[in-house]
Amino acid sequence: MNLRKPWVTVVSVAVAVIAAACGGTGGGNNNSSSQTGTLTVWLMNGSAPQSVIDEVNADFKAKYPNVTVKVEIQQWSDVTTKLDTAFQGSTPPDVMELGNTLVAKYAAAGALLDITGKRAGFDNSATWLQSLTDSCTQAGKLYCVPYYAGSRAIIYRKDFFASAGVAPPDSIDGLLTVGQKLMTAHASDPNFSALYFPGKYWYGALPFVWDFGGDIATQSGGKWAGSLNSPSSQQGLTTLNNLVGKLSRADKTGDEAKQDAAFAQGHIAMIIANGWEVGVITDPKAGNPALKDQLGAFPIPSHNAGQTAPVFLGGSDLGISAKSKHQDLADAWIATLTGNKHMTEMATVGGVIPNTTSMLSLGTGINSTFYNAAKNSKFVPNSQNWASVESANVLPDMLVKIFTRQQDVPTATNAASARISTILNGGG
Repeated sequence: MNLRKPWVTVVSVAVAVIAAACGGTGGGNNNSSSQTGTLTVWLMNGSAPQSVIDEVNADFKAKYPNVTVKVEIQQWSDVTTKLDTAFQGSTPPDVMELGNTLVAKYAAAGALLDITGKRAGFDNSATWLQSLTDSCTQAGKLYCVPYYAGSRAIIYRKDFFASAGVAPPDSIDGLLTVGQKLMTAHASDPNFSALYFPGKYWYGALPFVWDFGGDIATQSGGKWAGSLNSPSSQQGLTTLNNLVGKLSRADKTGDEAKQDAAFAQGHIAMIIANGWEVGVITDPKAGNPALKDQLGAFPIPSHNAGQTAPVFLGGSDLGISAKSKHQDLADAWIATLTGNKHMTEMATVGGVIPNTTSMLSLGTGINSTFYNAAKNSKFVPNSQNWASVESANVLPDMLVKIFTRQQDVPTATNAASARISTILNGGG
């Protein structure tokens, strides 16, 4: 998935070096001064600061002095098309970063190397985040290494909460009550949203579906069945629809791409957001740095008081092309990036959630809320055809129809579930 925008530094703290200086060893040949060649790596724009990439390449160069690493930065907007073309050719990149919802498609197509036997060679492989590990796994085989994750929580304005006399809620009912008090306190502002929720924001909608026990689809006997029309899923979407109708003045036909910029303008009390969006909101050029001390975060609450809703764990994985002529080198480069040293840098300097539960304690300040949210997470159906569900905009279109009152929840979810079933089972 498209987890991140162009790089924004979220935190600036000293990098702690954990365990071995260069991290994991992977399955590559460590007696490697004789190895030569060029290793081509595709990373996504914004996935890691250049300083981390430079250090990874320096550590790799120390082990493989005669190997050239060529890192090429790709854009989320056209990466699927470029990957399709590259994998069909004879010289795809050796290493590629893949949004976690894309892995199943390319693993099923035979484009990715089966690295099941090499798993133990990577640092923290026993404690990788489960959702990312699931995204790398097809038919019991491992086709990639978890890279980093992003989870969502609610970012809020502490000053707005204080002036309205409210505190972060611990239930969905409490969220509605707090939101209504904020709407009353800002009744003179026609643009104010207590909870800003754009209509196509399906990543933000899924926690409500999951919290009531619903899901996107279920699998039985090798067949998928869309389940957004189940009573539990419909209850979650009805609850969300009520919140959006009463608390949000966001565009009900728009997406969340610019919600952080909208938050910075001062007419919003809460957004469901990724941790890195704090940096966008307070960015000196594009945001409002004056809000730095006014921002807080709390987990998306459950309908069960005192509990939290499961969140969608987005993120990226690192795969090796099945056609790579440098598979051992690719393996070793990934092991370097995902080893303890550089995962610590990603967590502390990069502000993203590292690939292992053993590092979730590295989240500090406001980021700790997002790190902790990763402990209660879920994933989309792990099907090779899920990418086609995304490209068909099934979930965003369903939400827009619900929020704009074009269709009621049962009608919209019945249509979406039927479409999901067809696509996941290989239909058009």
